[in-house]
Amino acid sequence: MTFKSVKEKLERLYAILSPEDKVLIIIFPDPDAIASAWALKRLLWRRVQTVTIAYIRETKRLDNLAMLKLLKINICSFSDIELSSFTKLAIVDSQPSHFSELKDIFFHIIIDHHPLNGEIEGNFIDIVPECGATATLLTEYLRRARIKPSSALATALFYGIKTDTQNFAFRGTERDIKAFRYLFNYINHTIIRKIEGSEISLNNIPYFKKAFNVMQVNLAQHQIFIYLGKITESDICVILADFFLKIAEISWSIVAGRYKNRLIIIFRSDGYRKHAGRLAERAFGHLGQAGGHKEMARAEIPLNRLKDILGSFTDKDIKQFILKQIIKMGS
Repeated sequence: MTFKSVKEKLERLYAILSPEDKVLIIIFPDPDAIASAWALKRLLWRRVQTVTIAYIRETKRLDNLAMLKLLKINICSFSDIELSSFTKLAIVDSQPSHFSELKDIFFHIIIDHHPLNGEIEGNFIDIVPECGATATLLTEYLRRARIKPSSALATALFYGIKTDTQNFAFRGTERDIKAFRYLFNYINHTIIRKIEGSEISLNNIPYFKKAFNVMQVNLAQHQIFIYLGKITESDICVILADFFLKIAEISWSIVAGRYKNRLIIIFRSDGYRKHAGRLAERAFGHLGQAGGHKEMARAEIPLNRLKDILGSFTDKDIKQFILKQIIKMGS
């Protein structure tokens, strides 16, 4: 679905909605998605009956939780939602194919900046992989609708762009910079500092200790790989992958762990040598959901799918399988 202007996007978006609609917005709760969903909710204010934001995966990252608390953003769990009670479904900063629970659900509204993952259907689809953040797209919507964001909403959008572009160190376009500069006029700097200062808790320390003990470093490939085994929170893989990419000699950081009934694999790269999203998709896309950007990607594989393939199901088997796939598809 292509649009000539932001004005045309807004007209199309509003055209598919009615005052009687009850809208559900589904997100994977990272800062960009949270901010984008909140902005979409603001755009739909007084245009529909209700708007609810629901997360498809629980977040335990302290910075994300701090963002929700400090900005007073209300979201609920997708598992507590009765889909039949909503007349319109939206997904932002993601696509239905990214989650097994959503792949067979029709979404009326899809707004994202990740690369298009297969064929997609919807009444309103705005997918712009060139943008560094979905929050950039929603900021453009707000500006075209002549809606001045509140300080809280501006802060959320600003932080969403800041995190997804990684402070513009890895990616970002003129559109992202323009949105970032616009939002800067309205943000609460104190809240930004508080959110950014809430990244690691004492509960994370044992995982750092284990990571240092089990990490496998391949200096020839500038790569570090860590398999944590069973984990109690999936976000620790993200925290560790980000942390180990900061090592001067490392340009690839891959961290994996078993969380509930899924294998989580997080990829981080410097964005120069190879494409993290393509590696994730090639290595693990046939087993579950996988993909992302050049600098960051994610794969989620149902453990029962792995058991069917491996037969033997020890952590050693899983670790060796992950490494084998990475070497095979990354060469």
